[in-house]
Amino acid sequence: MIRISPVRADNDSALDFIEHIYTESFPPDERRDFDEVVRLLRENDDFAIALLSDEEHPIGFISYWSWSDFTYMEHFAIDSRCRGAGYGAAAMTALLEQLGKPAVLEVEKPEDDLSRRRIAFYQRLGFVLSTRPYTQPPYSPDRHSLELYLMSYGAIDLDHVFDAVVTRIHSRVYGVE
Repeated sequence: MIRISPVRADNDSALDFIEHIYTESFPPDERRDFDEVVRLLRENDDFAIALLSDEEHPIGFISYWSWSDFTYMEHFAIDSRCRGAGYGAAAMTALLEQLGKPAVLEVEKPEDDLSRRRIAFYQRLGFVLSTRPYTQPPYSPDRHSLELYLMSYGAIDLDHVFDAVVTRIHSRVYGVE
């Protein structure tokens, strides 16, 4: 059974595990420095990290931004040793149910087998792909922006509110006005 536990900025053992998975799973252009992740966790009430566990064994994490009308899922990763066992689907489904509101996330364009499989994974969970052009701003001046797509879950018409959603993600998550 998947357990979802909130992570606090002073939980060093959980953060050490998460940092390892985070840096292993996401290339530099797709992540911020981990010191910045911990700072956000300490200082920003909108930002949260959930540690995913099977019994007492950590298996992954989800970082997200929770607002009144939707949640932005920033990073989601399962430990490479645990992938393919259904943990990812169970964890995301449980967190979406726990949060009880629409969600939005970024995905790579379906240009290779891995990116197509990721999109299909989220579609099986009920996410809908928007193919409107979307640019992820760089996390820092030494990183690059990325051309991605957004996916949405739940009672949100992303095509109708696309510009407002992008503006909020860009300003609150990436600090771009």
